[in-house]
Amino acid sequence: MFTAPSAASSEDCLYLNIWSGDIEAEEPRAVMVWIHGGALTRGSGSTSIYDGTALAKKGVVLVTINYRLGPFGYMAHPELSKESDQNSSGNYGTLDQIAALKWVQDNIEQFGGDKGNITIFGESAGSWSVNHLTASPLAAGLFHKAIGESGAKFDPMPMLTKTDHELPAAETTGKKFQEHLGAANLNELRAMTSSAIVDGFSTFRTQGFSQPNVDGWVFPDHIAEIYKAGRQNDVSLIVGSNADEGTNLIPPPKDLEAARKMFQQFGGEKAALLTEIYELDKDYKDATFKMFRDAIFTWNMSEWARLSSDKNENTWLYYFTFVPPTPMDGKLGAYHAAEIRYVFNNAEMTFDGSEPTKTEQRVASVISDYWVSFAKYGEPKSGTGPDWPKFSRLNPEYMNLSENSRPERGLLEKELEAVDGLMEARWGR
Repeated sequence: MFTAPSAASSEDCLYLNIWSGDIEAEEPRAVMVWIHGGALTRGSGSTSIYDGTALAKKGVVLVTINYRLGPFGYMAHPELSKESDQNSSGNYGTLDQIAALKWVQDNIEQFGGDKGNITIFGESAGSWSVNHLTASPLAAGLFHKAIGESGAKFDPMPMLTKTDHELPAAETTGKKFQEHLGAANLNELRAMTSSAIVDGFSTFRTQGFSQPNVDGWVFPDHIAEIYKAGRQNDVSLIVGSNADEGTNLIPPPKDLEAARKMFQQFGGEKAALLTEIYELDKDYKDATFKMFRDAIFTWNMSEWARLSSDKNENTWLYYFTFVPPTPMDGKLGAYHAAEIRYVFNNAEMTFDGSEPTKTEQRVASVISDYWVSFAKYGEPKSGTGPDWPKFSRLNPEYMNLSENSRPERGLLEKELEAVDGLMEARWGR
């Protein structure tokens, strides 16, 4: 249900879109900068669901951006590093995002925006990007608040020039991609058409490709290490994830035995504990989706909230549980990216063209209120929703965003404790 005909694409992609209700308002408006998702390999800031009209009507200036993707955005290579004054390569997509934020700083006042009150937000790989920007010293001072929806990077990143945590060096992976394309060197790569590189990328799959790397410049260290040391950019934060992240991202295992193999492959020495916690024998499909959800999304977002709250008490955590009636008659649950329509107050953009329900419209109104209030005033509030308590290690409260949103405490405690042990065993975090 997330497939669509291929749209025109181009390396000439560094554009942005702006929605503003009043460019001549006496008081400048808070600015919200959206970073789109798509695994850092696809997507666009011009996708219709990101239309900023409804948010602009709530009193913000809304900006959506593009950035280079796939090999154009994240391929490191020793020859590229040698050309760089910083001896760096591969973090071009992140640098594009930083360049967009600098443009916003320099120009947003012309559109009625307040350059001193900028919130970045994104979903999936857009949320990874928000996470990246909070950790990069090059982005310091370019934004003041951040919202991450279902995406963060607290497992190890590839290093630029050396193997680490069993991840190959980013430059090594770039060399392998060059060889995969049949090019002898960087000059031959540059002589190829962009479509040939994209076609080659579609058949090239290796660990650690198409993501940022620790280069000592854009990223001086692993994001997890930057946060643990309190060296991240000090900004207020909303982060969270959805209750059914896996249902539209991975196929269900074909039988119990296949599910056991997945648990063993992923869990290693912790597989038996995960099997028990997620009750694999009771419902192997449900257990697999939930394990994937927590290991990839819930744990990373909770870890982000924990580490952020150690430095800045203005941290809020959410868990989106509302089940949209479409697509598939709600069978996907609160699936990955389900919250986007409601964040943008675009409930009418249904998958099948049907009218949104009154419940959907109410959910959209409440959630978009929280996001806009946070951008304007630094605290998520809604005229029709409940008060949202701050998150901390001592008071791990979060907002259950649902048909009847409500604050709760202790998100998936036994599950996240098990995944925490898995991450400790795997990465020594």
